[in-house]
Amino acid sequence: MSSSADEELEPRAAEVSPKLLAEIGNLTFKARVVAESALAGMHRSRHHGTSVEFAEHKEYSPGDNIRHLDWRAFARFDRDYIKRYEDEANLRALVVIDSSGSMGYPKVPVDRPSKLGYATVCAGALAYVLARQGDAVGVATFDEKLEIQVPSRARRGHLQEILSTLEGLSAKGPSRLKVALDALSEGLNRRTIVVVLSDLLDGGVDSLAAMGRLRARKHDVALFHVLDPDELEFPFEDSTLFVSMEDDRQIQIDARAIRKAYLEEVGRFTKEAETKCRSARVEYQLARTDRVPGQLLGQFLARRMSARALNR
Repeated sequence: MSSSADEELEPRAAEVSPKLLAEIGNLTFKARVVAESALAGMHRSRHHGTSVEFAEHKEYSPGDNIRHLDWRAFARFDRDYIKRYEDEANLRALVVIDSSGSMGYPKVPVDRPSKLGYATVCAGALAYVLARQGDAVGVATFDEKLEIQVPSRARRGHLQEILSTLEGLSAKGPSRLKVALDALSEGLNRRTIVVVLSDLLDGGVDSLAAMGRLRARKHDVALFHVLDPDELEFPFEDSTLFVSMEDDRQIQIDARAIRKAYLEEVGRFTKEAETKCRSARVEYQLARTDRVPGQLLGQFLARRMSARALNR
């Protein structure tokens, strides 16, 4: 594709804004548009990820590709080892969406979708890309417990089943991320890419240990930390009534008086979530609902999929 064609595509991708997504009703259309804008952004990038991941070592044998020699292993053991890779052109993925009450914020979207609405668009677009490649993809949701809505499969008509399921989701009930991921860890028998979309408002970063346990079982895990700008910037003033979306708690406070302390706490919260994910080798991505989702998804895909896989 020529550079002039690239320049033509850039505005199109940028137009898929959160405000536009909040106004479009059909998830199938939204998912396709976001997926195509994400892929267009990837093709414009000089850097591409790879879908080939390191699997294990084996001793060098004549005929092995010497480019895969592990020099660190040689220095440590004084023997030649080759890094074996597993080709993940055909992936197995499961998108796990937090559908608890807090994900319904804001209840009346104006210039952006709710957190759940944003999460379903990202999930639908990711499913669109994977299904287009012929990969197996499924969807699970959780509030108090995990529910596999659509098992990971690669077959005709499967994408539409996923999109219909996503479109029917509603935000309700309390959230138990740790319970959901522990159940998932026990139930996944094959190596899977697990993409979790959650606001982590169910006890905070302590629930992230469950992601580390998934990673320890050789699953590839990524977290999209979905938060509304109001939660990150706290634009409230004067006396404000805050009402829980998951239970009957509510509190009236002077918003201006607590703003500084709140911003410090939310900054600590997001930083700690990222740090704990990194230490567990879980990919972390802050997903603000006022951010263009195609850009977010494009960066995620670029880190994980080769240009060959995306264009075959």
